[in-house]
Amino acid sequence: MKKLFILLLSLIILTGCGEDNPAKKVKEENLQEAQQKLEAMNKFPKMEFQYTEVDFGKHKEGEVLDTVFVFKNTGEAPLIISKVKTSCGCTASDWPRDPVMPGDEGKIAVEFNTRGKSGKQTKTITIHSNVKEITTTLKIHAMVERDPNAKAKTSKVPNLKKLPKELLKPTPGGERP
Repeated sequence: MKKLFILLLSLIILTGCGEDNPAKKVKEENLQEAQQKLEAMNKFPKMEFQYTEVDFGKHKEGEVLDTVFVFKNTGEAPLIISKVKTSCGCTASDWPRDPVMPGDEGKIAVEFNTRGKSGKQTKTITIHSNVKEITTTLKIHAMVERDPNAKAKTSKVPNLKKLPKELLKPTPGGERP
């Protein structure tokens, strides 16, 4: 009976309750705990990148620039990326959701949309994983030339003094008309 219970519990843990994306199951505190255990065994993953910065050079506003950061797990344990955070909504990324085994390579794809940007742009991509340093930072740079035909940015916030008074009065239930 005890063996059956352990077998069932193991199956539940291994299948992850039907969750398709292993990265969604990783909690930051669990990642830190796992890292401490790996350090105690002196075995942990190591993320080595071919390069950690990309300079796209000069580009016109509105272009979408993309690159791929390639890394290798040169450590002694599976590398698990829990999240990748970009410094701006104009930057998107994609990364491996499954563990990257020792000796294997992984890729982090990054896309930067220059629409509405001008001048020197530097964006950071922060990787949260179970490597010894926990976070790894990548950077992209670009010089964006403003489109001379683009409309100047205007504020979308209305001037409250010019709005009709009835729009500013709360209605029953706190809703505005």
